[in-house]
Amino acid sequence: MSKKKHSTPNIPATTLLRLRLEGLWQNPSLPTQTAEQIENDLQTLARNSKPDQFIVVLLNTFQGTPPLAREHLEKILPNWLARQHYLESLEGLLPQGKVTGEAAIIAQRWLAAAGRGVRLPEEKRQSTFHSAYQIRDEWQTALIILWYSNPQRTRASGIQFLIDRNPPWRGSLKDIIALSTKMPQQLKERYVDIWEKRGQAMKPVSATEAKQIILTALKDNQAAQIRLPREFVLEREQFFEHVLTLPDTPATPHFTLEDFHAVSQTGRAAEEVMRFEEKVGRRIIADDGKEIFIGADLANTMMKWDREGWEDEDDK
Repeated sequence: MSKKKHSTPNIPATTLLRLRLEGLWQNPSLPTQTAEQIENDLQTLARNSKPDQFIVVLLNTFQGTPPLAREHLEKILPNWLARQHYLESLEGLLPQGKVTGEAAIIAQRWLAAAGRGVRLPEEKRQSTFHSAYQIRDEWQTALIILWYSNPQRTRASGIQFLIDRNPPWRGSLKDIIALSTKMPQQLKERYVDIWEKRGQAMKPVSATEAKQIILTALKDNQAAQIRLPREFVLEREQFFEHVLTLPDTPATPHFTLEDFHAVSQTGRAAEEVMRFEEKVGRRIIADDGKEIFIGADLANTMMKWDREGWEDEDDK
């Protein structure tokens, strides 16, 4: 009788490399490891990988590494990459557009830390910003940021942000809607003009104003110890590429990728706070500045932007 042969799973080399790297960097002890330990592990993993392949996996894995581990690795990786000549690979990959989004921002930071930099082609550095709009009342702010989503600049996408100034939010980002890709005018009609039909027209804001508004809210999430909404974390690549890269002014809050990852993972879940408000009730700031608690039925009527006023019919 012939024996059945068991086939070996054909796992791509990049997948294996990422799994091994995640195993090392997700280890709770990593922040206490010496540079020598970390560099030896990297040397072992890199031995059978092509430089371009290794550096791309390294960047992608780094993005999902816990904040304390990222902070520790930031002190080690740029110099190690320089000694191992991996920065040359980065300098070649960035202009080709093979490293994008958060990975590109990290790569440029590592190059700068090693005293190097890459001048991206003009078309790579052109802003994708299309427009931004805001509406606010005494309790909440809705902000929409739209950006071009294709090189021809005929399609756009964006994010609608909801900011709440009542406790416990106190100016924090509460919720988002990721807007589907459409022609820019279609997006404006569907998400911006619809507010005017409800009797409250949105007002245009500049790119710098929009960035300042949303970064101020994210800083308030840090202060209130409320995690960023889960859906926003899923849209982080879009946010990093199209919003975090908008121009700054002296009034723009300092907010880094590390800050984003930290406030994504620490504090009370935004969804948990929202469920309590919807089912039990919420605190609001009265005209005299005092906090009062109101039951869920009345609260949900007053805070209409949390309900039907926040989403249009296609998003319910």
